[in-house]
Amino acid sequence: MIPTFTVVIPTYNRAKFIRKAISSVRKQTCKDWKLLIIDDASSDNTRQKVEKYLHYPNIMYYRLDKNSGISKVMNTALSIVDTPYMVQLDSDDWLPKRTLAILKKYIRKSKKKTALFYGNVKVWKIRRGKYHKPFLIKHKHFRNKYQFLKYNRWMVAPRCYRVSALREVGGWDTSDKYEGRIMEDRRIILRLIEKYPVRYINRKLYNRTKHKGQLTDAKMRKKRNQLRRQTFSYYLKRWGNKYKAVYGYRDGYLVIKRLKKVRRRRR
Repeated sequence: MIPTFTVVIPTYNRAKFIRKAISSVRKQTCKDWKLLIIDDASSDNTRQKVEKYLHYPNIMYYRLDKNSGISKVMNTALSIVDTPYMVQLDSDDWLPKRTLAILKKYIRKSKKKTALFYGNVKVWKIRRGKYHKPFLIKHKHFRNKYQFLKYNRWMVAPRCYRVSALREVGGWDTSDKYEGRIMEDRRIILRLIEKYPVRYINRKLYNRTKHKGQLTDAKMRKKRNQLRRQTFSYYLKRWGNKYKAVYGYRDGYLVIKRLKKVRRRRR
């Protein structure tokens, strides 16, 4: 019998974190899962860290020949999974032990067309190998696609996707000049939310880390802001140019402060 979930761990040079991520999947109270680890050609000892788990029949490790970026990694995962749902777990994060059980409960109660389930996130700072000063990010329900377009808080997590919906929209976009290495999370949700409902679960379902290895320099911030503007403009046009974005900045990143309704001239 095929499980409900494939938990996908995309990883690149996160050897010192990945065992915590894997252990959090193995400790789930719901055992209805497979685990797929996709290694984006790491140059550290990720393979050795993962090796001890590979004798389990429901854990698979797949290594790409060259570093390809997160969107191509997730598209590789999408081509492999055979379960109805896939949950993305970043390799430096971990799941609370009841995450899959809670997701399964809400999947059973929700509309069949729901493409994404997500909840609240506890964020942990890592300093000198220790986790401390956690704070909770409470997300929200999006009544429509425009609410998500201008949502400028931490990206929603965990991201539990309906696999058939991902395939319907063509998976992750790699057509931009960065080949899907930037903003892949927001862009895949935009692809989904214009066609399908999404579901917010007001429970803590994910643990995220903040550490030095994630620091974004000014050059990368500039690239992100360029792609943000392109993405926002693309979807406003795609959705009929009903609104015009009023832009601003938050913590150095371009955001939509508000959407102004475009007045049409009467003929």
